[in-house]
Amino acid sequence: MINPEVNDDRRQLLVRVGRYALLGGITVLSLNLVNRVFGRGCVRLQSPCQTCGLFDRCELPKAEANKKEHGEEGAS
Repeated sequence: MINPEVNDDRRQLLVRVGRYALLGGITVLSLNLVNRVFGRGCVRLQSPCQTCGLFDRCELPKAEANKKEHGEEGAS
């Protein structure tokens, strides 16, 4: 016959392990998000405008500012 106290102890151990594993996972994810927000900022090396196929002919304000910033002024 199985001792009920042993069964309860085992169940409590599994519940505690599950709680600590969940807490550890949430902690790792939270630290990752905090690191993204405060640590690095934007990691793009190029502007989205520079990767666009229509960048040379584009006349939108962001593209024009980007052309002037990098010395790639258009013909217009």
